[in-house]
Amino acid sequence: MLETKDPTDIVRLATAEARRRIAGETDLTGIVGSRTSDLGGALRDVLRCALVAQRVVAPTRLIALCRDLALGPDAFDLLGHHLLGALVGYRPGPDALVRVGGALGLARRELFTQRHSVPGDPPRPASRVGRGNSATVRYRSAKPPEHLPSPPNWTCTGCGQEWPCAVKQSQLLAEFGGARAALAVYLGSCLLAAARDLPGLPLARARNRFLGWLPRRP
Repeated sequence: MLETKDPTDIVRLATAEARRRIAGETDLTGIVGSRTSDLGGALRDVLRCALVAQRVVAPTRLIALCRDLALGPDAFDLLGHHLLGALVGYRPGPDALVRVGGALGLARRELFTQRHSVPGDPPRPASRVGRGNSATVRYRSAKPPEHLPSPPNWTCTGCGQEWPCAVKQSQLLAEFGGARAALAVYLGSCLLAAARDLPGLPLARARNRFLGWLPRRP
């Protein structure tokens, strides 16, 4: 892949790569149909916010599109997997990857979990995907990422322990909103970076440290 450090270039290139990967997924292309251009724009917004603005916010354009397409949680996880997988190749750094993962986690919770009414509002049932008015509904938002990795020693900036520490493990599960495939891609990229920075770290121990704690699917 083209080596570049410019966030705007990475956004453009990673969006194109993500679209290419998604185009190879029959399960996704059957759902997206003729709205591939809309999807590309939504993914670009996610990357631009994470890499250029360096913020973690709910990606409203992606959320709206997923509702219109009635995208299910498994398809959404696959979408996130390909977006992060495309981004990893451009080495944007762990912070950028976790911001993208955080945005995907916010979107996933808004799409697929119980909504919380404003205090004082009458109880209302959770809407089906693709339906419902969110004008009077507020959602819990994730805090900005904490306990970040500190290369080249890969210690935690929050507590000084080996990263990912126990606190960060819990945060990552929340930030990625249950999208285990996307989280595994992110942690795998961190594992590769740590292996370069810490050549004396045994591979088996490195795998257990970065990936061994991930919960197994039932």
